[in-house]
Amino acid sequence: MAFEFFPRLSQNFSQLLEDADDYNILIKVGENPNTKEFHAHSNILRSRSPYFKKALSQDLVTKNKMIEFTIPNISSTVFEMILRFMYSGILDLSKQVGSDILDLLVASEELLMEELATFVQKSLIENNAKWLRQNLVKALHAVFQLESCKQIQDYCLNFICNDPIPFLNSIDFPTLEKNILLELIKREDLLIDEIELWNFLIKWGIAQTSELRGKNISNLGNWNKKDFIALKNTLNQFITHIRFYDISSKDFHSKIWPFKKVLPKALFKEIFSFHMLNTEPNQTKSVPRYKKISVDSMIINSKHAAILTNWIQRKDPDAIIPIDSKYYFNLIYRGSRDGFDINTIRSKCNGRGPCILIIKTKENGTIIGGYNPLVFIIFILVILVVLIIVIYGGDSYCDNCGRPYKNYGYGEPQTYSYSYYWAVTTESFIFSLGNGNDLKNLTISRVVNGNNAIYEANYQNMALNFGNSDLVINNDSGTCNQDQYESKILDINSFTIEEMEIFVL
Repeated sequence: MAFEFFPRLSQNFSQLLEDADDYNILIKVGENPNTKEFHAHSNILRSRSPYFKKALSQDLVTKNKMIEFTIPNISSTVFEMILRFMYSGILDLSKQVGSDILDLLVASEELLMEELATFVQKSLIENNAKWLRQNLVKALHAVFQLESCKQIQDYCLNFICNDPIPFLNSIDFPTLEKNILLELIKREDLLIDEIELWNFLIKWGIAQTSELRGKNISNLGNWNKKDFIALKNTLNQFITHIRFYDISSKDFHSKIWPFKKVLPKALFKEIFSFHMLNTEPNQTKSVPRYKKISVDSMIINSKHAAILTNWIQRKDPDAIIPIDSKYYFNLIYRGSRDGFDINTIRSKCNGRGPCILIIKTKENGTIIGGYNPLVFIIFILVILVVLIIVIYGGDSYCDNCGRPYKNYGYGEPQTYSYSYYWAVTTESFIFSLGNGNDLKNLTISRVVNGNNAIYEANYQNMALNFGNSDLVINNDSGTCNQDQYESKILDINSFTIEEMEIFVL
């Protein structure tokens, strides 16, 4: 039986880095005045990095039997982390800022250290996601051409596509490299109206064109023919990727027409004929990037609806592009319109389903709700009325509905015509959309025990109940206490309702 003693091995090699005097490589990293020298052993570097294995196999100039290396494009902070990782297999990123971790990723790629690059990408996404989202242009510029950094590339591009407007409005967007923007515009899942994309493209093109410095679109009368040609040259690769046929005729006239000199003449002629003369284009129209889900709501928008439909289908929990647009949000109840009485809700939702319940709380405006994949039979009698006739006295209980009846030995026995039970499903869930603005601050809590998913009853004043207490609605108030679902969706145990809506899908 083999035993492994890696911790002690790592510790000894760390000491070799710190204390050894038999090193044979001197490495200078960084640029003046921020250069720093490191001592290392060629055998260690060869075994840990394909880059050094190749470099050290060549005939190198030595000085006093010491091999000298200069690596100006890696900072001393980053190289110190790499060197320690090479000797000990230990990497501590807990005290490193996002920019240094990104530089570590780039350096790992340069030194062909695949294991390190993979780990650093994962760490950036899982532990430094906020920094990444605030520095998308910096991150993309650093890794876009690096083959081993596809994980970071995909993360950044997917994040932008899911909610592009904040990124396109950022001060860094006009500096975005052409090949990255082209990749974005080509994507089918870029969640943006085509006319908005056009406006941002024009903004970017002006910023990227040196001849147009000082120019703006608010006064195109001051533009000359050379200005439009310069912009056309900058945007030439992008024009064919704009879905001009998905732009309204009104927007075409006000936003595209002023820049007609930027478009190829044949293309502009076809777009003009399509919008003004209702003529079908000769070329095949591009498929729209996405299909918005129309939702008549005072609480949520089409992006929220897309998130909910993806959750229903157990698709990507972070996507806000509707992967399957077969769902339609048909409003059947709204509290401010129909009232918050529980019996009113029953009458509106009688026998309807599957349904989505949406609530906006008064306390802090948090949007919460639940999905019932079954018919909302909570509002109708779902079990045949139990008729019990007891001839002689004594207390008994109805096995079907769980309610007591009593016979006092004379007259008709007391009977009950209502029932209740647990609706069984594994597909129901409750959720929080936060304040509705931050689409990354979302919570989905799926049912854990499908036998206790939704509490069904037909008698008056019975609340809507997901789980035993996970989400309970009674008129214009409710409670949230985790029990049958994965997690709690509110920080508070009880809340009042500002608005509530129910949609049949």
